[in-house]
Amino acid sequence: MSIRGLTPEQANDWMAIEPRLVELVKKAVAGLSPAVHVLTAADLSMVRESAQKVPAIHVVYGSFQVVEDRTTAWRLLHTWYVVAADRNVANVVSGQSARLSAGALLARVVSQLAGEDVLGATKPLALVRAPPPQYSDGFQYIPSAFGVETVLQKINRS
Repeated sequence: MSIRGLTPEQANDWMAIEPRLVELVKKAVAGLSPAVHVLTAADLSMVRESAQKVPAIHVVYGSFQVVEDRTTAWRLLHTWYVVAADRNVANVVSGQSARLSAGALLARVVSQLAGEDVLGATKPLALVRAPPPQYSDGFQYIPSAFGVETVLQKINRS
């Protein structure tokens, strides 16, 4: 949980955390049957809902806020969404079956990620407020959100 050993360019990279989160999620879902797909925003960008792979965990960058401004360095709090997605047409009107399977999947992943030290982050992963779940025609999406603190450094280029 540090930037020690990283160049300033590596430490400043907004998306460097993504493959590390994906790796942790894959570890959490390894061996599950049916296999769980771990997808990023790039994987989802052109996929219609009806054609998406489920069950799945979506790892998607949300936003950032400045926590501390030191003029030439900034502590940033990034929000990363980790969303369980599943489809179950049993009880399609109520969505109960899809909620239960997505909820169990998300619990497994969140328990793996919460408190993890990730290279590039200055603190362990912390749960933060997530958007509400969504249900659509048998598809259930239950989001969690993680705050990832990093340090952005001004780089003087000569």
